[in-house]
Amino acid sequence: MDEQEKKEETVYATPMKRLWAWVGVVYMIILVLLTTAAMARGDYLRGIASLMVIPALCGLGGSAILRWREGKGRGGLPACILVAGGCFLVALLNLIRGLPILAGQL
Repeated sequence: MDEQEKKEETVYATPMKRLWAWVGVVYMIILVLLTTAAMARGDYLRGIASLMVIPALCGLGGSAILRWREGKGRGGLPACILVAGGCFLVALLNLIRGLPILAGQL
């Protein structure tokens, strides 16, 4: 009975794993919406590659911040700001570029 009463300790995912799991969830939602739009319209949306890289860029920027907070990031705070800021800036520029293309097709 002692063996049955002993339960394995719960091991939670690290913040980095959770971040990339959420990026995966976002991509799954995007793929479902793209597939639904293709079925409804009879044609695929074109020219939306700039929108498709936004979740990965945000995940990369978030990874830089998490690595710095854990003390694993090389280069310290300036490198974290440079990498994360660059990723978020490119994601914002891709959003600005991609939304009119998407709106024009819907």
